[in-house]
Amino acid sequence: MFKRGKKSEFNQDNRRLYMANMSHEIRTPMNAIMGIANMLLSQVKDSEEREHLSDMQTATRNLLMTINSILDYESMLDGNISINNAPFEINELINEVTSIARINIGDKNVHFLVDADPDLPAIMKGDATRIKQVLVHLLSNADKFTKEGNITLSVFGKADDETCKLTFVVSDTGKGMSEDIISRIFLPYEQENNTASRDEGGLGIGLTIGKALVERMDGRIIVDSKEGEGTSFSFTLSLPILCADEACKINSPEDKYVALYIPNKDEEAVVTHLLDKLGVGHVSLGNIGEIFVEDGKKKFTHLFLEHSKFIQIKDVSELRDLGITFVDFIDSTKEVVYDHNTLYVKKPVWYKGIADVFNGEGITGELSKTETKETISIAGARALIVDDNDINLKVSQGLLKPYGLATDTAGSGTEAIRLINKTKYDIIFMDHMMPGMDGVETTKAIRGYDDAYHRSVPIIALSANTIEGVEALFKSAGMNDFLPKPVEIGLLEACLKKWLPPEKVTVTTIEYTNDSTQTGNKFGGFKYIDVTTGLTYTNGNADMYNSLIKDFSASIRDKKDSIDQLAEIEDVGRFTIEVHSLKSTSKMLGALSLSEKALELERLGHKRDIQAIHEKLPSLNEEIDKIIMDLRSFSVQEEAPIVKRKPVDREAIRQSMRSLFYAADDFDYDGAKDIISAISIYNFDDRLEAVFEKMQDRIEDIDYEGTRQAAVEMLAML
Repeated sequence: MFKRGKKSEFNQDNRRLYMANMSHEIRTPMNAIMGIANMLLSQVKDSEEREHLSDMQTATRNLLMTINSILDYESMLDGNISINNAPFEINELINEVTSIARINIGDKNVHFLVDADPDLPAIMKGDATRIKQVLVHLLSNADKFTKEGNITLSVFGKADDETCKLTFVVSDTGKGMSEDIISRIFLPYEQENNTASRDEGGLGIGLTIGKALVERMDGRIIVDSKEGEGTSFSFTLSLPILCADEACKINSPEDKYVALYIPNKDEEAVVTHLLDKLGVGHVSLGNIGEIFVEDGKKKFTHLFLEHSKFIQIKDVSELRDLGITFVDFIDSTKEVVYDHNTLYVKKPVWYKGIADVFNGEGITGELSKTETKETISIAGARALIVDDNDINLKVSQGLLKPYGLATDTAGSGTEAIRLINKTKYDIIFMDHMMPGMDGVETTKAIRGYDDAYHRSVPIIALSANTIEGVEALFKSAGMNDFLPKPVEIGLLEACLKKWLPPEKVTVTTIEYTNDSTQTGNKFGGFKYIDVTTGLTYTNGNADMYNSLIKDFSASIRDKKDSIDQLAEIEDVGRFTIEVHSLKSTSKMLGALSLSEKALELERLGHKRDIQAIHEKLPSLNEEIDKIIMDLRSFSVQEEAPIVKRKPVDREAIRQSMRSLFYAADDFDYDGAKDIISAISIYNFDDRLEAVFEKMQDRIEDIDYEGTRQAAVEMLAML
């Protein structure tokens, strides 16, 4: 537990460095997991598998939010919590929060309810990430102290022409709190120190951070609780309205008439309130037989019912004869039953699921239903990508190409400014760490021109650095937005929609396709490269990944030599940039161990620890040699096999073996490989073939001594 009081600058700096490093170490695999799930979502058609992948992404985001909470607590101690106000859609905010809460609550005997008004403004301006963070903390707290009953998230607002007073309430039917606990509930680590709550888990700082964030957003959090009756937390934020359209509308509400057969009265009350807000007529049924009495008064169009009730009555022919659409409330898509006259709504039921039912977009029970998704296409727009690393440039171009966005590239800040002064780009993607002018300095130089174009062209930071404060650094330099690496496709598309001229962006609906059946076999021969991770960073594009492998293979030796030379002359600045670049490109390729070694040296470079750099550099070079070996085996797979057809020329082979001996003695991997490849044209007998294969194996293992011995052995046999 941290003790409050004065901290030395040394301790503060060390603490910040440690927290930043820890954040990076955890985020790296978490980003990989999210990327893999995103890649698979674009390929998988089965609804249950897609649900699992979606839950994987949500759970990973939840863990990342926990990491952010730790960093936010550190920032809170220093009085430096950042707020980033930007446009957000209320539907997306509610959907993400409910997804996280649904996973956290799991199979407990607790009903999770969402009572959100569909007439909220569709788009507002605020820090959606921080709002979600507060709500997740409050819902997590409710989950810990509620063993049965309900947890309810309520969202409603009061709007005028420009501003919405948006209110969030998280209430539960848990054990509640005494006045004494309420007075201490927002103190850090209070949960940890409270004996009665010791078994509930958690960090003990969630409510502390939540209160600080709400106050930082000019709101106030209120708690109301009674022992044995439950607890309610609420806060209200005044947010500017950017789009006053209702968050949810349905087609022809007057034509709908709903029968409700929902045993849980609290859930029924939420659905009833929602239907009232949507203007849809409805009747609650005490038993299913009442539907025949009520149907005589006005014809029902839909029957809303619990999944357990649906299973009981789904085959009743008299109900089928009424021609009503069944709407089954399910906990998971694995409960979907093949039924051509049934739609499904995932719990918790809120206006998005109900609107999908009424507007013809709900989950159906039809077989072989083609999955679709929204994507964007771009016409007449051009982007500039700025990065000193050729592989990063190729990845960025590859990710942008499917959208139809024309791209130019610049390998330095200086080149970027030259191109910007010649071409008016619609958007610029700017790397951070580059030799010479880095991304921040380049952006400041662009913004320094005295004309509207240079001052207003959208500049988006692309960086693997995601620690607290880095986004503020980018914004202060004049960058408009920030995309963390690896780039999530959803975030990229949102960025393009947000910053490109709207007349150049078209939103379309496309079908999912799966063209990755050969991917695993094509890249199956690596020992030190994780292909799955590599494909993640190319959004599953095997051709792009294949191209990156070839580029990396062609450049890695020069990169190794450059790093060694910079270390030898102790040019720490350029050395740090080079290993930072290697860290990024090797991670994108899936060479995770090499990336970790490069990261270690990058940190030493930032500390300017020359002695430690010299000590750790041989370990990096060993990893590079392993990757070179892996890439060599890939190149061999790509080559057409050579037919051994020539009779053995003993004198020519003897000369080749002498050359091979000296090449291995000089640690000349390329030379040795070329010699072995040259003699592969000969038709060896079984004895020589065995030695030849041994020779190939030894050089592939970078075993120079073994290669020399194989050369001597073949000489003795000739």
